Amino acid sequence: MRKVLATVSTAAVVVVICLGGWLLFAPAELGGATRYAVVEGASMEPGLQRGDLVLVRGGGEPAVCDVVLYRDPALGVRVLHRVIRVEDDRFVVQGDANDFVDDARPRPSEVVGSLWFSVPRAGSALLWLQVPLHAALLAFALTLVALGGGSARTGAREELSET
Repeated sequence: MRKVLATVSTAAVVVVICLGGWLLFAPAELGGATRYAVVEGASMEPGLQRGDLVLVRGGGEPAVCDVVLYRDPALGVRVLHRVIRVEDDRFVVQGDANDFVDDARPRPSEVVGSLWFSVPRAGSALLWLQVPLHAALLAFALTLVALGGGSARTGAREELSET
């Protein structure tokens, strides 16, 4: 009976952790509140480096000094820069390493969200995995580890049962 209760308790904890993780980290494309981006330029150095993975969350209006992700219509890309002031209901944004202010003046509705946190160099790893050959190599290596690890455990059990 204790084993059953322990198993049910463990399963409940795992479900709660998974649900909490989903609520925190689910991508916006799947109904979550988090957007992901990879830093490609050097405009936010030294705080954010090329290849960093940034997690951006919406909700609430950004304030001066917040780092925001917005779509620049002139460039046709998403830009992650800091709000330096607000003028006429628009944000004036600038990269930390830039000595000029961005031409784009996004409205609050055009801002995807504010920087939640970043993971150094994780974006580079994700970009590396987008190459099909790299993804296949990783899958092959993980399969070898999984198959090799399973036979090693089986062998250890056999040795114990023989003595």
